[in-house]
Amino acid sequence: MREEKEETGLPEEDFFSIRMRAFSGEKHLSGGEDLVERSALRDRLLALTEQGLTSSRNQDGVLPSLNIRVEPVKNSSVLRKTLLPVHCLESSSHQETLSFLSRVLEAIGSRESIDTSSLGRWLNDVLNGTESGLSGASLFFPDGERWIPENRGVRVTQFGMVPAIRQTLLEEAKNHPAGSGRRFVDALQIASKVAGLPDFLLELCASDNPEYTTGYIALRNFGYLRLPLLKRAGNSSGGRVILLSRKLDERERAHAVSYLSRTPVLFTGRSRLFPASTGECLLGKIVQKGDEVDGKPGIS
Repeated sequence: MREEKEETGLPEEDFFSIRMRAFSGEKHLSGGEDLVERSALRDRLLALTEQGLTSSRNQDGVLPSLNIRVEPVKNSSVLRKTLLPVHCLESSSHQETLSFLSRVLEAIGSRESIDTSSLGRWLNDVLNGTESGLSGASLFFPDGERWIPENRGVRVTQFGMVPAIRQTLLEEAKNHPAGSGRRFVDALQIASKVAGLPDFLLELCASDNPEYTTGYIALRNFGYLRLPLLKRAGNSSGGRVILLSRKLDERERAHAVSYLSRTPVLFTGRSRLFPASTGECLLGKIVQKGDEVDGKPGIS
């Protein structure tokens, strides 16, 4: 899982990894993280503290507990990456979003000659509120096997964004369907890190926040795709699944977990925010993209 470090012109200063979790009793309220230089440490600590204290999920009025962890990270260990392009589905209903997503999964399955029905069953469990809550992501292989690392899933952590990129992204997103909130920025960073996995095909995510009905799917050679109305309001079930193009052996599984949870990634570049599009238009683009990197034809 080697990757060359990009020459970005950034100062060779070491970083700090900041991770925040807000909770009340057994209930998770909010989480966030960043990878920052020392000069930005204080401001990001204050911002993440405020995020935890003001979580909309804290309905009982009791002040939450906060766990904040700060760890030094050597500059030489940090991978530099670019954020995925951002696409948004135009959808006026829950059923319209599900119909589009079903067609996307069918197209991916056809192109890769794999059965994606296991992903569909996982999504049905989420939508029905019967998906068992995991603390991290599970991975699916082409034969339908679902691998849940350490029986609780793997958390995608150790990532951050250059402050100038964050500010520009938030400014441009204000008048974009992606939205200008931190949820979009956090989700885009997670999806962009996950997409760096070898053999990555797609990631599908639904929030476990009952007030937040938007989800996303990230696709190889296409980018991050926002899915409005993926869930119905009031559904506290959610999760994250990753589909790979081949089965991993034990050594490769360990490397995948290490990359997702422990390899620091700093996003030093960003891609375009595309205007919202209809399902038909987006599906056509996904099909056309096919596998441009390895030269496989698109779906006919």
